[in-house]
Amino acid sequence: MLVVNRRKKHGVDFREVWYADKKCDLDGIILYRGAKQVIGKELRKVRTLITDLRQDEETLVSRCQKDCRYQIRRAIRENITVEYKVGKEISPEEIESFVSFFMDFWKSKGMTEETYEKYKEEIETYVSEGVFAITKAKQGDDLLVYHTYIVGDDFVRSYQSASIFRDGDKAFQRLVGIANRYLHMQDMLYFKEMGKTTYDWGGAGLREEVKHITEFKESFGGDELWYYDCEDAVGLKAEAVKGIINMIGVLTD
Repeated sequence: MLVVNRRKKHGVDFREVWYADKKCDLDGIILYRGAKQVIGKELRKVRTLITDLRQDEETLVSRCQKDCRYQIRRAIRENITVEYKVGKEISPEEIESFVSFFMDFWKSKGMTEETYEKYKEEIETYVSEGVFAITKAKQGDDLLVYHTYIVGDDFVRSYQSASIFRDGDKAFQRLVGIANRYLHMQDMLYFKEMGKTTYDWGGAGLREEVKHITEFKESFGGDELWYYDCEDAVGLKAEAVKGIINMIGVLTD
């Protein structure tokens, strides 16, 4: 279980708790992420894929689908290299570079609801808690793909993935796909060396609009797992603040 203290507002602590198997002994407004059972108010039931990092490298690669294995091998011939930054190794400049890259990627997909400062603040919180990782794949000096992760004692959870997008350039997009697969495999091996045992793919939805992303993740041969995102307000002050938040939400919808 991992606890992240996000902020304090109106005298109430806002926290995230990852992978809890039961209600934790904390007060405040708590967002349970990846809970094994419903705790408080259920927000959503989440399907994800899990890769067991206790397997050796040969087994991890062999579980990938044929084309996935080919692209991982091809990355070597394409001179794809990878870099990692974890916890306090991540500088403010690295955060800004990633957020700018991710926002450009986000906009290329037609999504506009995230703002730069809000997103940057969220990542800064995880970095300050020492539970964030940023990895990237490059060809020479050209940055192709970014991955980010929430990092716990024994798990890593894929948080974001962003890549360069060039409309109509199929050869380049093929290269980016190769780099993306290679980076995922190298990430798994890197975190395995750190002693992590579980690689969570960060969701694998069944809706039609995410079908392509889910098929990409499934090509690595992970195991299906369902868990819950929930919310709980513990303590009189937390319950009061949560009530106000709910009311504002209703009034502003």
